[in-house]
Amino acid sequence: MTTGPVDNPQQQELLRADDTVSKGDPVLVPVANDHAAIGLALGAGAARGWSHIGVVERLLEVGIEPSVVAGTSIGALIGGCYAADLLGELKDFALALTRRRLFSFLDISWGGSGLITGDRLTALLDEHMGDLQFADLKLPLICIATELLTGHEIWLRQGAVVSAMRGSYALPGIFKPAHRDGKWLIDGAVVNPIPVSACRAMGARLVIAVNLNSDAFGGTVIQQSLAAQGGGLTQTETPTNSKERPSMLRQMIGSSDEPGLTTVLVAAFNITQDRLARSRLAGDPPDINIMPRTPGIGLFEFDKAEEAIDAGRMAVDRVLPEIEYALEVLERVSEL
Repeated sequence: MTTGPVDNPQQQELLRADDTVSKGDPVLVPVANDHAAIGLALGAGAARGWSHIGVVERLLEVGIEPSVVAGTSIGALIGGCYAADLLGELKDFALALTRRRLFSFLDISWGGSGLITGDRLTALLDEHMGDLQFADLKLPLICIATELLTGHEIWLRQGAVVSAMRGSYALPGIFKPAHRDGKWLIDGAVVNPIPVSACRAMGARLVIAVNLNSDAFGGTVIQQSLAAQGGGLTQTETPTNSKERPSMLRQMIGSSDEPGLTTVLVAAFNITQDRLARSRLAGDPPDINIMPRTPGIGLFEFDKAEEAIDAGRMAVDRVLPEIEYALEVLERVSEL
């Protein structure tokens, strides 16, 4: 991997906001050696993000291997696991998720800056990734986060991978902000839901973006399937050691009559994210746009991993001719 200057002023400004670039240092970014370098921009989208697993799997199966990866929110989580050669383990975890196990990760903290501390999920990531550093990854990775106090877009690309992923998926109001290198970080989708620009800054000639919000009207506002089940627990799954937990879950997720607190927060965030993604993609469109169709998967339905993964694989097949044609063009250009 080599380095080279960034000519795009907007990218220069973004990199200056990166906590890995010291004041006064030259602005340098990795540039892939491959003349047809492929960048994979993995977008935000909560539970629909399991589609990224299917996308990556299918791309690799047909011989299309990304040279660089950038991810926002759950895109950062899956991009980080792929770059760490842990995508298989993550897939096994996702497919094994049940509602009961999902709620076991909800370490609720009513007195903090988020409804969920996220410590249990972080502990799980630490168990598998430990103190893995960006330098240890098999390919360049950028995790997109937002600095809470300034609103700046932060490109995390050095240091511990787990803390970078944690900062990228810190959904406001749901997860408490992550503290890293003196900064409070929240979900990168606040500023850059689909990080095409980060892939281009790393030298990608062909940028493939995965947009998880193409089904804008497919259950964004109301989590119908969870709400209809009174907060996601069946009768046999209702805890016997706490009379308060079911009602607390219903308050968070909602009922069949009205949405709950977290449903409203996440739905509002998702609507904003969708509008921002459309604006940013219009100004800096990817070369290939992969759009998994997941209208039946609510933002909290992480137990529907199999459906989401299949949707990701099918989405790749729909655009595969476009990818192959684009690669052929790049090959011809490189021979001139």
